[in-house]
Amino acid sequence: MWGRTSVRVALVLGMWTLPAGAQESEALNVFLDCSQPGCDFDFLRREISVVNWVRDREAAQVHVLITSRVNGGGGRTYELAFLGRGAHQGRNADLEWSSAGGAVADELRGGIADRIKLGLIGYLLGTPAADLIRVEMGPPDGATSRQVPRQAAGVDPWDHWVFRLGASGFGFGESTLQDRNYSGSVDADRVTEEWKINLGGNVRRSQQTYELEDTTIRETRRDWGANAALVKSSGPHWAIGVRLDAGSSSFYNQDLRWSIKPGVEYDVFPYSESSRRALTFQYLVGPSHWDYTEETIFGETEETRLQQSVIASLTLNQPWGRWSTSVRGQQFLHDTEKYSVTISGSLNVRLFQGFSVRVSGNYSWIRDQLYLSGAGATNEQILLRQRQLQTSFRYFTSLGIEYRFGSIFNNIVNPRFGGSDSEFFFF
Repeated sequence: MWGRTSVRVALVLGMWTLPAGAQESEALNVFLDCSQPGCDFDFLRREISVVNWVRDREAAQVHVLITSRVNGGGGRTYELAFLGRGAHQGRNADLEWSSAGGAVADELRGGIADRIKLGLIGYLLGTPAADLIRVEMGPPDGATSRQVPRQAAGVDPWDHWVFRLGASGFGFGESTLQDRNYSGSVDADRVTEEWKINLGGNVRRSQQTYELEDTTIRETRRDWGANAALVKSSGPHWAIGVRLDAGSSSFYNQDLRWSIKPGVEYDVFPYSESSRRALTFQYLVGPSHWDYTEETIFGETEETRLQQSVIASLTLNQPWGRWSTSVRGQQFLHDTEKYSVTISGSLNVRLFQGFSVRVSGNYSWIRDQLYLSGAGATNEQILLRQRQLQTSFRYFTSLGIEYRFGSIFNNIVNPRFGGSDSEFFFF
């Protein structure tokens, strides 16, 4: 890590292990709270075995809360909050680490482990682990103190642009049925403090074939889409921008669609705190156009309409758990009775020691299906979900609870017989 004096502070321990003769009861109790990419708990328990990893934050002396967000280089910026509890109440610290774009899992977990070690130093003083701490200061990779990395000098041959190409496919089959899916995508992003540019496109094709006694049913779904967003930062709370969208979907009876929607967004909290908390309000308005495959139930083969949308979103990542909720409303201005509203939310909270609750779901009121085909859908299209049908609502719900009790320690890693003899079928 480079600072003003071009030096690096690094731990030189490698794997931390309790000193010989030290008792488990003398070790620091640490609770890891992380569901981000790279949080490999088995790896961390092996790499940092100098502490007691406990399974409930109520038993911890230090609560390590890790959140992350995608950064402009295509990697992730991790924010590690060290929250003291019990005798360490009020002793809090924050660290940050950014991964490179395309970093593999081993690089992610290694970077996270190094930052956890660094953040735990202050809490480990006065424990048997204090004798393990060594610190070295100097330039990285054998460089002299006057050598500055190319990135630090502000030289970026890609000018902050990051590109991604992807393709995937899967197939499933039995003697009487076949299911084939293919997809591809391309993305280009440029993110700076002042500007954010997102460009993307995708294509998908799926085909289902069923062999019945006297006939063969074959249905194909084709979709493609392209989108772009240009956003200008306007201080710590405001942003202005425009969204563009184009595509085609046999599912939605659309040969071609496009829309252009400029808008504004306000975050009650500073954007710099977005990985821990965000309360945003966004408003977009602009024209949308559709060319339909079949004449719609309103007798249209193509149309252009002015459309507005409002989105309110709240996300909290806190020591007690995570809460996320949003309300999205969309309305046609030529006929205000044509609208849709979607409410969604998820909650994962630890109510007391060992007991946690997980709830998620969404509900949509739908009054704006202008695209529905006047010819309707065949029985095959209905059964195979190849056409969107008329509906006034849509919902999804999920609820789960968990209660753990017994030993508070969670230090041992034993991967033996980790597989399963169950059979899994994917459709």
